[in-house]
Amino acid sequence: MFISIIIPLYNKQNSIAATLQSVLAQTYTNYEIIVVDDGSTDDSANVAETVLQASRLSPLAFRLIKKNNGGVSSARNRGIQEAKYDYIALLDGDDLWDEHYLEEQVKLIQDFPEAKMWGINFAEMSHGKLIRKLPTGLPEGYRGYVENYFQMPGRISDLYCSSSVVIRKEVFEKVGYFDERIKYAEDNDMWFRVIAKYQVVFYDRYMAFYKFDAENRILNKPIVLKYFLPYYADKYHDFKDNRVFYTWINRWAANHLRKYYFEEIAGQRLDANVGAKKLDYSVIPPKYRFLYGMPYPIACVLNKLDKWYHKR
Repeated sequence: MFISIIIPLYNKQNSIAATLQSVLAQTYTNYEIIVVDDGSTDDSANVAETVLQASRLSPLAFRLIKKNNGGVSSARNRGIQEAKYDYIALLDGDDLWDEHYLEEQVKLIQDFPEAKMWGINFAEMSHGKLIRKLPTGLPEGYRGYVENYFQMPGRISDLYCSSSVVIRKEVFEKVGYFDERIKYAEDNDMWFRVIAKYQVVFYDRYMAFYKFDAENRILNKPIVLKYFLPYYADKYHDFKDNRVFYTWINRWAANHLRKYYFEEIAGQRLDANVGAKKLDYSVIPPKYRFLYGMPYPIACVLNKLDKWYHKR
């Protein structure tokens, strides 16, 4: 079983060497590495090339692709399209893997072959220290198929992240590639589309590490609604046959739009109004029709009353 590892890279010159070393240290070695430099303006590409050239890998086992800046989704998409193998492992250019990570992913694929996506839990690090483990709502140490993801009682995290999944390459032809319009929660969009159509697997073991203090983290920047997944709720109309997911995603988007609409984050209320018009109100509670449909002063009062009611 061979795996294509896709690493999008943009201005991560201080992190990419450690990320690549965590790949080169893997106990499972049937892989290729595809680093896609998304128009970095620092020394990221040179650092990556130096590490790969100095490794023991065959020149056929790694590639550094350079492209004009188009965002992380376009970089991942380019890597996926260039991949030689049927299994795609994603890893961001500033995250790390435990040395047994790929070995455990291969075991998951072998033990749960009906799935199309396999994920392992991840934790957050800062300054080289573990600062937070992400609880899931699943039994501790859970390993198996994930049932009823969109109705799972007690689910806390999204389970999957962009540095802890392996996906069958054929899936991207069925559900689409990463949405290049979206810069925030673009990975969640992908997981949701995969989970809505296929069986997925999860292993509650911390083997991927998100470096919270890495340079150029997009999460450290203000979230512009036009680049945020809730703005595009209408993109899921093709999923109407999956009533559970379709209802869940519309409600999820409606909830996330509220703070932009009523708290006027960075003056984005007009964009929130546009996003609200993309919701399918036939599948979500009637209150949202009032919140986004009434004259704004009245809607503000209703919003405060609704928040007060749910805090009681």
